[in-house]
Amino acid sequence: MDDGEFPALHRDLLLLPDPARLEPVARATHKPRVLLLYGSLRERSYSRFATEEAARLLDLMGAETRIYDPRDLPVANSVP
Repeated sequence: MDDGEFPALHRDLLLLPDPARLEPVARATHKPRVLLLYGSLRERSYSRFATEEAARLLDLMGAETRIYDPRDLPVANSVP
């Protein structure tokens, strides 16, 4: 690769991926935690249905899931 391709890149600061550095110092003792988000506020929201189905599948695979419900957030131009 030519250094002219990335003039802002300082090669001495670029660390190549090292699998040994990717391992955590200590393994987690809890299930994997997954936060699922959707953005639709409609009662019959397909994105919410897909998110709930994904949560069911992740729970089945052993994860701990939470779904963030955006219905309590203010909608644009609805509050001062």
